[in-house]
Amino acid sequence: MKKVLVCMLSVLAILGIVSCKSKPKAEEVVPEAPVVEEQAPVVEEEVPPVVEETQVDYTDVLNQIENARSLAIEAGAEAKASDLLKEIDAFYDSLKENGDLAANADELIRRYKSLANYIKAKDAKEKIDAFGFAGDAQREYDAGSAALTVVENTYSSAAPLSDDVANAAAEAYSNFNKVLIIGFKKIALQERVAAFDAKKKADSVKAGVSRKEQYGEAADKFQKADALYAMQSPEKAYENYKTAKETFTALFNDVSEKRAAAQAAIEAAKRKVAESANYAEEADAKAPITEAVEGIEEEDAVLLEETTYEDPDAAVIQIDATIEGQEEILALPEESTEVESSEGQEE
Repeated sequence: MKKVLVCMLSVLAILGIVSCKSKPKAEEVVPEAPVVEEQAPVVEEEVPPVVEETQVDYTDVLNQIENARSLAIEAGAEAKASDLLKEIDAFYDSLKENGDLAANADELIRRYKSLANYIKAKDAKEKIDAFGFAGDAQREYDAGSAALTVVENTYSSAAPLSDDVANAAAEAYSNFNKVLIIGFKKIALQERVAAFDAKKKADSVKAGVSRKEQYGEAADKFQKADALYAMQSPEKAYENYKTAKETFTALFNDVSEKRAAAQAAIEAAKRKVAESANYAEEADAKAPITEAVEGIEEEDAVLLEETTYEDPDAAVIQIDATIEGQEEILALPEESTEVESSEGQEE
């Protein structure tokens, strides 16, 4: 038993020594699997499409507005209604600043045109009153006056300019314009008669010969007046007839005065010649000349070349005594003249 125990201890001792001398085996390193990180899904942000700002073309609108404003300026708004013009201009500027021009263009145009019609209506009424034309077309004059009052009351009270007021301004100008046409037609023809009479007087003193240039200018004015009357511009025709009449009258007076002075000089010369002839007769009776004397020509000698003169009748510019409708219109009573106008009003 003792021997068995000794043997077991010996074996254990040998195993212990062997185990101490053996190099420990390195542990096998197992490579780790790569860690795959899950990436969060990329969410693309939706970019809104770029909307280009649309440029509105206001050229046509601006042109219409500026044309309407020009009508007011041409009518005399700067001098005759400056406060009203400034008020509309301020409204115009505000619309441009606020970007509301297109939406309010019609209103702005209406204001400018109404102002133009208002000024022209006032001017027309003043001219009618100055020439005394109201009785020639009383109905139109009264209608124009009533419409003008409506407009004046609106402007003076600073009330809004409604369509009715704008229409009233156009109506006032239209009616007064008719009165002017009727009135100027009548006095233009009256002035034509006077101009024709003045021309006949100028022809009687041969003004076409002695004052050819001025005579021709007067005749041109007369003929231009006839053309203007035919084109329905009686006021301008009246002005040209009047100028022609005044020129023909001045020519007649001037030529007549000079002819009278020339005639007086001729008569004075005749008297001197007669006196000289009497003196010569007396001298010849007392001491007659029997021989030729140097410096004294023969009785039948031609001392000067014969002078030729322009035919005065050929210098006369022929103009018709009347034009179409002249006698009828001059014979018509008041408020009977029909109106044919080529002049339109702004509404």
